[in-house]
Amino acid sequence: MKLHKYIFTAILYFICMTVVAQTDDAKPPWITLSGYIKDLQSTNFIQKIDSNASANLIHNRLNLKFNISSKFSGRLEIRNRIIYGEQIKQTPDFGKIINQYNGLFNLSHLWINEKSFVAHSVIDRMLIQYADEKWDIIIGRQRINWGINNVWNPNDIFNAYNFLDFDYEERPGNDAVRIQRNFKNNTSLELAYKPGKNSNESTAAALYKFNKWKYDFQFLGGIYQTDFVLGGGWAGNIKEAGFKGELTYFRPKKNSLDPSETVSISIMADQTFKNDWYISVATLYNSNPSNVFGVNGNIYNTNLSAKMLFPFRYNFHANFMKTISPISSFTFAFIYSPEKNTLILIPTFAWNVATNFDLDFTAQSYFSEQLHSYKNLGTGIFIRSRWSF
Repeated sequence: MKLHKYIFTAILYFICMTVVAQTDDAKPPWITLSGYIKDLQSTNFIQKIDSNASANLIHNRLNLKFNISSKFSGRLEIRNRIIYGEQIKQTPDFGKIINQYNGLFNLSHLWINEKSFVAHSVIDRMLIQYADEKWDIIIGRQRINWGINNVWNPNDIFNAYNFLDFDYEERPGNDAVRIQRNFKNNTSLELAYKPGKNSNESTAAALYKFNKWKYDFQFLGGIYQTDFVLGGGWAGNIKEAGFKGELTYFRPKKNSLDPSETVSISIMADQTFKNDWYISVATLYNSNPSNVFGVNGNIYNTNLSAKMLFPFRYNFHANFMKTISPISSFTFAFIYSPEKNTLILIPTFAWNVATNFDLDFTAQSYFSEQLHSYKNLGTGIFIRSRWSF
């Protein structure tokens, strides 16, 4: 373990010295480094705050970009986390849980794996890119974002994410190949392939985008793991309000163990008002819900799929944000489903303390009908600070 630490430290030291050594000239530096260090303190409890479990997450990210030439570039991004506290102790095999990654290659390492203390690193971006006016080709670990809406994205078949995991803004990547051909009038054709360890874990699809009637449209089709997939989406405006939508249809292959077809539809509208208010509303329909909803207070490893973005058939989301000053804002969001009257309340206060330093306070409180009574299933309170460089 000590040898790993020395090697990792030496690599970071070499990278930092290389970046500092770059000289200012007309050309961009061959290598650039950016990132952040965050500290997330969390407390989770059910009904009574005096019966809480706390945890602390020290989260560091290193983003390296290699400017090989005017058309070729590369990226290497490393996510480092130290997590400790009572909440970790109460989660069996916590280290093994967060050490799981969907990529084809194992690019993660569990430095320390104790009952209440875990240190983990993962390379979630490692790619080379060719880009010119017509072509954009990326090979390697990357994020392929085909979603349009802000909350639920049925079209995001490569990198579906859980928006409740607010501390991972970059979202996971996949080992994949992506080729995009750009045409005139904002039209493009994109092909993407993510190989899996077996045939039922692979995804291959095409995405066609175009603009018509002042709306952006997209259509996709291909294979999503055990299913054939077809979908589409749009983004435009109705007067001053934004109007977006996505629809995806999953049909199992003949040899699939799950014969159920799934239709997932998400529609969203949002608008910014003159008095510094921003309001958005969204809805999600899933024809094949699981109706399994568990709250364990763990935001560190929240995986889901494009077929199951939320466990219920009908789901609603609303977001109200008020800009208090140029450096602070307050947001109140909630999610509601008629299934067991499930409700999630999410208030957030964000404060840009300094140019490179941010502080925010977030709560997530879950309610549902359980055994003929309406109960609080759990509440998490999070205090997060972030220094960017």
